[in-house]
Amino acid sequence: MGERGVAAGGGGTAAGAAYVVAGPRLDLAAALALWKAATRDPALVNVDLAAIRSFTGGGAATLVALARDRPVIFQHAPADLKRYLAELPLADFLACDALSEEECEEEELQEPAGGGLLEFVAATRWFLALGLEFFYWVAVAPFRGVRLRLGKAITELNRIGVEAIPIVALIAALMGVILALNAAGQLRAYGAEKYTANLVGIALTRELAPVITAILVAGRSGSAIAAEIATMQVSEEIDALRVMGINPRAFLLVPKLLATTIGLPVLVILASLVGIAGGFVIAVFGLGIPFAVYWEQSVAALHVRDLLLGMVKALCFGGLIGLTGCTLGMRVKGGATGVGRVTTSAVVVSYVLVIVANAFFTLLFFLAGW
Repeated sequence: MGERGVAAGGGGTAAGAAYVVAGPRLDLAAALALWKAATRDPALVNVDLAAIRSFTGGGAATLVALARDRPVIFQHAPADLKRYLAELPLADFLACDALSEEECEEEELQEPAGGGLLEFVAATRWFLALGLEFFYWVAVAPFRGVRLRLGKAITELNRIGVEAIPIVALIAALMGVILALNAAGQLRAYGAEKYTANLVGIALTRELAPVITAILVAGRSGSAIAAEIATMQVSEEIDALRVMGINPRAFLLVPKLLATTIGLPVLVILASLVGIAGGFVIAVFGLGIPFAVYWEQSVAALHVRDLLLGMVKALCFGGLIGLTGCTLGMRVKGGATGVGRVTTSAVVVSYVLVIVANAFFTLLFFLAGW
């Protein structure tokens, strides 16, 4: 009956007719086809789910409704589908095959040996391929007559950048205050409190402003990107774009990646300025450092190079956050549970990538004498 159809098993079984889901995707249409086939025989129904490679929440819910109407045995269900169905309100839903004792054993908590590594390798390849494709759509395709969705990119930039300004400014100001207090407390013993301005300015522009801003954007926007794309994948909206002849990566992912890549450097500039201002306020009005001294030290310590190095980090961090959210969102497995898992993973993976990239750039700049 096509890729999503349901085929009846030949000859049946002792308990009743055997129905096999023929297609690799269990969506609402395939589940309803299974339902229609099962209603022709009121006896016990055996359903073989071995061919399932992906499924939607609607398809799984239809299986639940089918099992409530008649005795059903589901066999050879994939691990993701087992986990999803096990959370649905139906006792003993995944009945064991009476002829196979192996399937009566409880599901292993660990993945098969090598499964995690293979998934990591596949996700990394997808990540790199998406990064190269993003470069093509932004740097090459416009010169070949392909129009970028700049309007959508501006909308995403508003969500990722403009709406994040209050929280970024607040955290940056507090970081400036904290740095000034700690630096002055240590430098006071050597009579060098005026160098508080140097420490606050350099630490913020080169290190703290890019890292803290990236962490805030990853938790706020990176997770939202992953959740949005994963939801569209589960609800088959991305499949609908493909059917209409629209490239989902160019249509959905490129504007989001463009927004994170452009928005983060702007937020880092804001965070650097606000953080320096916060350190200035606490140093001058709280620690008694003269205004002229703090200003002179800040001007002497900070160079355009420091700000540019922070911008290089911010560009990289923005690209990593956007690529992580898009990659995990497109590779979601399962229904609502998969969306939640992907959202959490996007935040954690983004944090790790940001810290690793920051360590790499810091070492590189140190060896280069910058």
